[in-house]
Amino acid sequence: MTLRQSRFFSALWKKYIHAPSIALCRVPELEFAASLPLSGRATLDHCCGDGIFAELAWPGETFTAGCDLSAPSIDDARKRGRHLRADVCDAAVRLPYEDASFDLVFNNSALEHIPDIDATLREIARVTRPAGTFAFNVLNHRYFEWWPENAAPARDYREWQPFIHAFDLAEWTRRLESAGFHVSKVHGYFDRHAARTLARFDSEFSGYFIKKRPSELVTRYQRSAFFRWWTRFQFSRLVWTTEPDAGAGYYFLCTRS
Repeated sequence: MTLRQSRFFSALWKKYIHAPSIALCRVPELEFAASLPLSGRATLDHCCGDGIFAELAWPGETFTAGCDLSAPSIDDARKRGRHLRADVCDAAVRLPYEDASFDLVFNNSALEHIPDIDATLREIARVTRPAGTFAFNVLNHRYFEWWPENAAPARDYREWQPFIHAFDLAEWTRRLESAGFHVSKVHGYFDRHAARTLARFDSEFSGYFIKKRPSELVTRYQRSAFFRWWTRFQFSRLVWTTEPDAGAGYYFLCTRS
């Protein structure tokens, strides 16, 4: 499936026109997330950020709880009202919830940034009810193996993001099982061309805005309406769906043992 076939692409492009790589990476994230029902279940939005993602994926629905390390982001999430409660916490140390509190725990592209991933997975398992669901998406090892330039830009990018864990399927499965989860289903996303396009744009734009690095690509994009249109057109043709272990990203559905 191409980006233009996604129900989210047009709205994402309008919202993130000044940060096109976000519009690109959010398409599969939202497509997968929106397939998860929230109603009638106790639900946790793990690393919920400012609540914009929940607002886009589940319009009119709310999570039982949301948590994040960033206090300003939690303030914004509370204002959006997509979580019945929103808590500031360090996900790798202790989640502020009782054991077996949730039927569903969802995480969107945050696990790769948390240094102690095993402690984080154990905490998620602790608050997930037996037979409950843990769903998350994450970019994997291919994202860096397919990097469009040499290794140096990829190393720089991983430092300022920071991107710590780029595991393959076997490594994710091992760590999830060790924490108490069974991997029920895996979907793949972003073929090689889409992954390389994302890497190029995200590296250039995040480097420009986060590290104040000069970028001809960003400058051209900001100054030329035609180039912005051309970028949108090129993005719209990218293929985001792949076989389960053939893309640069994984979407996991896991069951608590």
